[in-house]
Order: sequence, then C-alpha cells, then structure tokens
Amino acid sequence: MIEIIVLIFFILSIIFTIKYHFMQFKFISESKKALKNKSNYLTFLLSLGAHIGAGNIVGVTTALIIGGPGTIFWMIITTLFTTIFSLMENTLGYHYRIKIDDEYRGGSCYYIHQGLKSPFLAIIFCIFLVLSSTIFFEPIQVNCVIEGIRYIINIPKIILFIILLIFSFLVIFRGTKSILNFIEKIVPIMTLIFLGISIIAIIYKINYLPNVIKIIFKDVWNIKAGSIGVVMVGIKRSLFSNEAGLGTSPSINSRSIVDNPLQQSFLQVLTCFIDTVVMCSLLGILILIYPIEVNNYQGTELSIVIFEQILGNFGKYIGVFFLFTFSLATIVSSFYSGETNMLYLSTFYKIPIKTTKIIYKILFIFGIFLGIFMNNKTIWNLVDYGLICLGLIHLIVLILLQHDFKQDIIKSKQ
Repeated sequence: MIEIIVLIFFILSIIFTIKYHFMQFKFISESKKALKNKSNYLTFLLSLGAHIGAGNIVGVTTALIIGGPGTIFWMIITTLFTTIFSLMENTLGYHYRIKIDDEYRGGSCYYIHQGLKSPFLAIIFCIFLVLSSTIFFEPIQVNCVIEGIRYIINIPKIILFIILLIFSFLVIFRGTKSILNFIEKIVPIMTLIFLGISIIAIIYKINYLPNVIKIIFKDVWNIKAGSIGVVMVGIKRSLFSNEAGLGTSPSINSRSIVDNPLQQSFLQVLTCFIDTVVMCSLLGILILIYPIEVNNYQGTELSIVIFEQILGNFGKYIGVFFLFTFSLATIVSSFYSGETNMLYLSTFYKIPIKTTKIIYKILFIFGIFLGIFMNNKTIWNLVDYGLICLGLIHLIVLILLQHDFKQDIIKSKQ
C-alpha cells in the first residue's frame, strides 16, 4: 500500500513541476530576499531543525543497508521534484494563517478548513498532524538520541526518560521564545560542523570520489531490496527526511513576516535542499568512500562508525554529537509544529487554549516514552504509517487548492 502511494506521490510531483515550469528551482535567488529579515531567519532555522534529524543520519544509513548506493540518487531526485509541493503547501499556509496569542499560526488544517471549507477533513488531518509530531515521527528521533548516548555510556533507559522529561519542561514546554532561542544556538553549529567535517573528509579521499559516483549510478535500478527495490527505499527515505508535501512544514513557516507568501515558501525549498540534497548526500558519499561493510551494522551504529573510521576513537564522539543534536533539534522544532496544529482546535472549536496545550504535552511525553522503550523496527513502521496518513490526504488537498496557489503566484509578480 505505502509503495503505491509513494510512487503516485513522486509521479505527481514530476507532473506539477512541469506544470509550474520548474518554479521551485528559483529558491536560491528568492531565499536571499527573505533571509534579510531576522524573524524569517529564525523561522528558517526552526524549519531546518525540524528536518535535520534521524532522516539525515539513520534514514541515510538504513537506506544504504536496505537499498544500496543507488538510494542516494533517488533521495536527491525525489527532493528536486517533490519540493514543488513544499512551495505550494507553505504558500497556502501563509495565505490562510491567523493570529493566536499575538503570534501568527497556520498550517494544513487551517487552509483545509478555510480554503476547502471542509471542517471535518481539517479535523481529521489535524489529528494526523498532531500524531505525526508525537506518535509517528517523534519516537524515531528520541530513539536516535537514546542510542547515541548509550553507544558511549550504558545509562538505564528510565534515567534517560527522566532526563528528556526535564529537558522538555525546561526548554520545549516554555513557549515559542524558548524554542527559538534553543534552535538559534544549536542548528547553525551542528550544521556547519557536519558540513565542515564531511567536505574535508571527502576532499581527503577525492581520488575515490569518481568511483563512488560510478557505483551510485550503477546501482540506481538495483532490486536488492526485494519487491520495493532501491527506487522505493530512496523515495521513502527522502520523504521522511524533508517531508515535502506532507503538510507538516506550513505549521512552522506560517509564523514569518514577508512581502508575499511565496518568499517564505522558497525558504522552505532551500531547507529541503540543504537537508536532503546536500547533507544526506554527503553522509551517503562518506559511507561509500571509506571502506565500511554497511551490512555488518544497524543504521544507528553505522552513523557513528563512519566518523570513527574518519577520525579514529575521537570520531565516535563526533558521530554521537551529530546523532544527538540532529535528532534533538527535530524534537524541539516538531513540538512547535504539533502545538500549532493543536491550537487550530482552540481557534475554530472554542476549546480552551490551556486545555489543548496540556493534551498535546501529554501526547508529546508519550512519544518520548515510545521512542525509548519500543524496538527500532516498530518505530520505523510508525514512520511509514505517518507517511501514508499524511501523504494521501494532503496530496488531494494540494490538488484541490491549486487555484489559491496560482493567485498567490500572480500577486507575487505584481
């Protein structure tokens, strides 16, 4: 079932890209304009933090283990096309955002309710969005944090659960300002360190790079992953990494202040590009360029071993650092996204804001619990369920709201 939905999703992204004349590829020039504003810069970091997580680390290593080198190619190709959906969804999110507690909030359930005039579908999708921030996607991020820590020191899981609870109450649950302060500090540091080490390590082995590229392209149509093949593995891992078109990112980007809705949307395309095309590809190439037998490791372990291979014993601490910070940044950013969707219920159905926030925090804590105590295979199954629930409904929504997107394109040119 998920393979069919994912394939349809990818094919339609190609059709929409052609229909809108490859519009998403203007993201570099358009993003420069939006980044001049401090508020937009913080939103960009918040969005980048939400995307740079387990998908960039364990998602890549797992893809290589299951699907082979060709998955890197399909992750890149999928991102280049599906970002047209990212452009559409974030433009709609900005278009239909509203002000709640003196800050702008918006997202998929907001434009489904107002744009499609379908409160019932908006509630259903709101539930899926909240579950994606707590039950579907959060546990894999938490699991990566825990596995990273336990790779260095074997701390009991219950102690780690308590530590994450304390962190949640001290940082995550204290509001938007606290979340932005944390993200502003951690995201640039972890991103620049990762890029620096990865690029230098590849340059050091530059003579091997042509052969690695040859291996990737040779493996593009490999069917080692069984019936789903390398194509499906690459597409699924790309969608989980950047979430383009799933309806999750508008909850973050709707808070920005820009001259027109398209500006912030191009920033989100930039986020997807950095997240998957740059960072996922760099990690994949690193693993292939250094002599590692990927099938001897689990996904989490491989993401640490590669840096041990590059930097010796010190490298395992670097690997754990990336695993820990990437996943933690996503956990923090995703909380904001999920809370925004919970506030939709308060706004349109008069449920007290305090009540919705308490319910969401309970679900969020439950997601932490699942990530610590559930086995890895079950957690990845939850990710696939999340992709199905979000992708299927939201794709139909984007198709139905094309007119609004076209209107915003026209306004941006005036």
